[in-house]
Amino acid sequence: MEYGDVETFFHEFGHLMHHILGGQQPWAGISGITMEADFGEAPSQMLEEFIRSPQLLASFAHHYKTGEPIPAELVERMNRAGAFGRANSTAAQISYTAISYDIYKGNPKNVDLDAVTLADTKRYTLITPPTGTHMYASFGHLSSYSSAYYTYMWDKVIAEDFVTKFDRSNLLAPAPAARYRHLVLEPGGSTSANDLVKNFLGRTQNMAAFEHWLSEEFESAAAKK
Repeated sequence: MEYGDVETFFHEFGHLMHHILGGQQPWAGISGITMEADFGEAPSQMLEEFIRSPQLLASFAHHYKTGEPIPAELVERMNRAGAFGRANSTAAQISYTAISYDIYKGNPKNVDLDAVTLADTKRYTLITPPTGTHMYASFGHLSSYSSAYYTYMWDKVIAEDFVTKFDRSNLLAPAPAARYRHLVLEPGGSTSANDLVKNFLGRTQNMAAFEHWLSEEFESAAAKK
């Protein structure tokens, strides 16, 4: 599996764990992922961070011929590469958020999909889409998330904040994992998303962890000088 495949696997596995562990409530209406819809991507994006751990990867990522665990040095280089250009990818996510909102905010009869896509992409990124590309045609979340694609960036902030409560050097430590399971996943929709966050973090979410994640490429370079 390539890096992106593993990242996607962990992301979707985060949804699976949320479904299973949150699915033990006595009523269907609050069982599983039934809290506010714009919290649904937080647990899955939180679990994406786990693939950056040399310890965790070495537990299953072995060379297909020799059986050798993935070297820690390779994971370090992989993480440095993964931090490259995060501002650009974040800007792209914000442009998708704007496109999804601007397409759905008015009368559908008046929506010019090409004009909306071009304007929002130029406004939020450094890219001008080539004429005739029609990227919205492959934007699958437009039909499933409609105007709520903002969920991904909203929950990315929460996800990075969640990770601060784990020990990066030992993500498999049972105590933080148990707290996360009991306070975030197991309640399902029986507790509001705001309270799920506050119960686990001991406070409301903030931007500090996300800002660190966003600038990690430059912080790593500065540390080596």
